[in-house]
Amino acid sequence: MKLSLNWLKEFVPDAPAARELGDRLTMAGFELESLQPAADAFSGVIVARLEQVEPHPQADKLRVCQVNTGAGLIQIVCGAANARTGLVSALATVGAQLPGDMKIRAAKLRGVESQGMLCSAKELGLAEESEGIFELPADAPIGADLRDYLDLNDEILECAITPNRGDAMSMLGLAREVAALKGSALSPPDCSVVTSDPSADAVKPTVLTAAAACPQFYSRLIVEVDNSRASPMWLQERLRRAGLRSISPVVDVTNYVVQELGQPMHAYDFDRLQGGLQVRWANRSEHCELLDGRTVALTEDVLVIADDAGPVAMAGIMGGEGSGISGETRHVCTLGHCGPSAPVWFDNRCESKI
Repeated sequence: MKLSLNWLKEFVPDAPAARELGDRLTMAGFELESLQPAADAFSGVIVARLEQVEPHPQADKLRVCQVNTGAGLIQIVCGAANARTGLVSALATVGAQLPGDMKIRAAKLRGVESQGMLCSAKELGLAEESEGIFELPADAPIGADLRDYLDLNDEILECAITPNRGDAMSMLGLAREVAALKGSALSPPDCSVVTSDPSADAVKPTVLTAAAACPQFYSRLIVEVDNSRASPMWLQERLRRAGLRSISPVVDVTNYVVQELGQPMHAYDFDRLQGGLQVRWANRSEHCELLDGRTVALTEDVLVIADDAGPVAMAGIMGGEGSGISGETRHVCTLGHCGPSAPVWFDNRCESKI
């Protein structure tokens, strides 16, 4: 499991430095496998806004951008397809040092001066692949150092968690261990119940017919969701440091909860479900088309989540394509399955709006 030191310190403010922390966790049974910075080394990269974007007079695929650095406008020649007026992005200023020993200098591109470079997430070492220049939130502070804005001066510890320590397979679980090792107080996140309309007929009944495998199942309906936008940058960054990529706001939130609290969760497109849900063993000859595109033949020893039409997920493994979340999703049914003690942030008859 990957552990962000800065994230951990929200739970244990006096957590030790990364190397000492890794040594202590190793002695406690959580072997430190690697210790890495949260981002490759780079400097001289700031948050900037494209105030004007015009075609390059000598090159069809290039654009001439007037870029606001917070201290004035400079001219940048950029070839990214997503360069557009109003976009907030990452600007490597003249003299900036990027990963791979790349130093940014003033240059002329097809006869037009360029005073820096607009960067992609890949060029900054923040993604394996990226299309176009880095797109930052519109309210990002213009002129701010990008490392400070994204809190990149962080360290990532990767620890081996043995199968018998499921309680430690989350940020909160490891934070509890660190607090015990330090003799410090633990500051857990706020998991207070969100109020809702108790009269709302929110979620169709869920039937449990495999109680030994899944004794409790909790759901909540969230309506009027806009899942077409990108997740907040802080959320994308925390997932990246945990080894996950951002997909969409709804999916990212479920992944975040698993990483932070260790609570298994999955989200279904409520409008694509047919009837009530069941948690049961698969029937012989049933199939399920999974989110990764595979269609798997199920056997009678496979636990599934099913609606009236058949399996919509392999329980605890992967969701099904038929009820998957998309950019068009508007109503989300979030589900959590757990053991003897129920989480307080779920109930089975509630409705919220976000």
